[in-house]
Amino acid sequence: MWPIKRFMIRIEAPTWEDFEDVELPRLPLVGETIETKYGTCVVTQTDASPSTAPYQGKIVCRVP
Repeated sequence: MWPIKRFMIRIEAPTWEDFEDVELPRLPLVGETIETKYGTCVVTQTDASPSTAPYQGKIVCRVP
């Protein structure tokens, strides 16, 4: 069993953007897909946070 970590996702589209909190076992890699409230999105950027931060990292993704 893997520990679950909290991440903040910024979901980008051509004319809008939105944010979502998710729990995942690890920070995804750029190019991987991730499920969001808008469906499957492609990860375009990731940033790990220090261990004292409320989130384990930030993820930017785009709708296909």
